[in-house]
Amino acid sequence: MAMQPPGMNCYCNFCGSPLRFHIARAGEAVNCFNCGMETVLFIPGLQAPYPEDQYVLEARETQWAKNEFGVRHLEGVVENKSSKHLDWVRIEFILYSQPGLPVGSTSDCIVGVPPGKLWKFQAPVSQADALEASEPLLSCEYGRVLRPKPAPAVNGAVGR
Repeated sequence: MAMQPPGMNCYCNFCGSPLRFHIARAGEAVNCFNCGMETVLFIPGLQAPYPEDQYVLEARETQWAKNEFGVRHLEGVVENKSSKHLDWVRIEFILYSQPGLPVGSTSDCIVGVPPGKLWKFQAPVSQADALEASEPLLSCEYGRVLRPKPAPAVNGAVGR
């Protein structure tokens, strides 16, 4: 009986699908079989394979708005404050109808984020009862940005 090499499981940094890999591949960038987005393989519970200063992102100016078609969304700016070109960046918000009562989520994504890039995101909100949003949850191919710059919770929905 042949010995199997030690395998690990982690999750896609974009869609959360499980990824199985050989332990020696930790830190390698691969494309997710489910969503096709690039993600870096990591060993859950251990320090990230890349220093956090390689993917510093800052979200600011987050507010409720409506586009020219009357569709509500959360908009704002995300800046790549690192010196690293990021293949993709995703911003996500948990939506609440009242404090502590989630009614859904929304997100936006951009592909190709060079150092210093300012990205004006628009995350559509289809839940009519969404009145508040969480602080932004940022992620990139290296994983979730664990230390986002403090941003106040977004309150007050734009007219429905």
